[in-house]
Amino acid sequence: MKSQIAKMNFAKPAPIEITDRKWPDTEITESPIWCAVDLRDGNQALPNPMSPEQKLRYFKTLLKIGFKEIEVGFPSASSDDFEFVRKLIDDDLIPDDVCISVLTQARSHLIEKTVESIRGAKNAMIQFYIATSELHRQFVIGGTEDEQIEIARDATQQIKDGVSDFPDKVRLEFSPEEFTDSDLDYVVKVCDTVVETWGPEGDEKVVLNLPATVERRFPNEYADMIEEFMKRQKFSDQTIVSLHAHNDMGMGIASTMLSLKAGAQRVEGTLFGHGERTGNVDLIICALDLDYLGIDTGLSFDNLPQIANLVEEVTDIKIHPRHPYSGELVFTAFSGSHQDAINKGYNQKEELAEHFKGWKIPYLHIDPLSLGRSFEKFIRINSQSGKGGIAYILSQEFHINLPRWAQVDFASKVQVFADEVQRELAAEELFTLFKKAYMQDDAPILLQNYWPVPSQEDPAIILGRVKVEYKGEDHELNAEGNGPISAFVHAIKQLEGVDDFVLEDFSEGTRGKTADAEAVSFVRLKHTDGKHSFIGAGIGSNIDQAAVRAVCNALNALLKF
Repeated sequence: MKSQIAKMNFAKPAPIEITDRKWPDTEITESPIWCAVDLRDGNQALPNPMSPEQKLRYFKTLLKIGFKEIEVGFPSASSDDFEFVRKLIDDDLIPDDVCISVLTQARSHLIEKTVESIRGAKNAMIQFYIATSELHRQFVIGGTEDEQIEIARDATQQIKDGVSDFPDKVRLEFSPEEFTDSDLDYVVKVCDTVVETWGPEGDEKVVLNLPATVERRFPNEYADMIEEFMKRQKFSDQTIVSLHAHNDMGMGIASTMLSLKAGAQRVEGTLFGHGERTGNVDLIICALDLDYLGIDTGLSFDNLPQIANLVEEVTDIKIHPRHPYSGELVFTAFSGSHQDAINKGYNQKEELAEHFKGWKIPYLHIDPLSLGRSFEKFIRINSQSGKGGIAYILSQEFHINLPRWAQVDFASKVQVFADEVQRELAAEELFTLFKKAYMQDDAPILLQNYWPVPSQEDPAIILGRVKVEYKGEDHELNAEGNGPISAFVHAIKQLEGVDDFVLEDFSEGTRGKTADAEAVSFVRLKHTDGKHSFIGAGIGSNIDQAAVRAVCNALNALLKF
């Protein structure tokens, strides 16, 4: 059965005529100018718009991130926006190197109020827009192409005259709304009219913001339009071409990146892509993608979790757990094979960095620590997890490094438990399961003490004295061996019924790097039937004590079998 969408006949935009296309072979080598439009474009799309206090917190966050251009409102359309702009100016809250931007329609009384809203600002920009698509011009607004060009000319002149007495220069931004659904020659004509009327002087440049107001084209077509626009415009040396991509088809990031390759110099968007319908392009993703390419974006997201928390709080919209860079799960692996690869890669990260000349770890395309993310929850355990992920959690959270043979055994036990509870396991649950499996230190053998000392006749021989409780009775045992563990095993085998095993594997380590770190040991005992093995773990103040506890714990498992 075909979908309803497939049955509909959508009006597709006309193809772009472009000759000598250059952008596919062009590399992005410089960061664009960034303009955050969260306080206007993002805010107007929120079910519950931000309060003035929330806007101010958001503005200060944008400053900390490093934005030098911030759109702060639509002052002619909202008294709250007007008052917010005035507060920023009157309370001197705008750093000298930051340009605030305000938006207006190309209507005389709205322009007049907009000009008044920024009076006294040291560094400000007025953006006005006109919808240039045939859809808007004929069926929404009305008017001919020539009439629209006159509106654009008059609006530009009114803004120019309105700010002529300002002590500080005001910049201009013009946006042909629905750029990607407009006739390109007509858009060029409108934009050239605006630039010519404004008459930028010296090194001044007019920002021409060319938006994919509604995403109707594929990213390559947006890039084609940007490249072709820049070829056809008259005043390329006096303009900055800016992008403003929406995400209706889910391709806003790609549209922005390809259009930067096509020559665009500026990007407008929002944190986490907030905006009308499916939202604006996400500036966090854009910036971090360029950062991944080695480009200095001038923006810092090294405290991304705190930024995410603020945005969630003031917008009342949760960030999707799979949201690139920011989502709770984007650096998390549940799959056993992925966990194993991450574990091995992380343990060799310095060697990998040297080999690949930079960060490279399986399944982690960037270092999460660079975003303020910890490794605490990047490997999480459920029924899909494998031995590598389980070993990683025990190592990172509890400083217990399982030998491979213990990893295989413990993974099977975790699998059974995870299947029973049918949910993700917390790290503490994993540790509790570990202790239950390998630290059976209660019965039938309870170690009370162990004293290993070198023989006075031959220091290579260790004399072991053991005190244990066995089946409720105290025993003191003595034996010798070629090492502390050997002496202990020989002694413990003197107990009735405790001689049917051999020491198959042994592993030792520490729970930290300091001199006072606890020792950890693992042993695997094989039953004399040759079919069954039992693993025990021991933790102690030194390796000898940890090892004999591991033997006792393995023996308890064997004797209960």
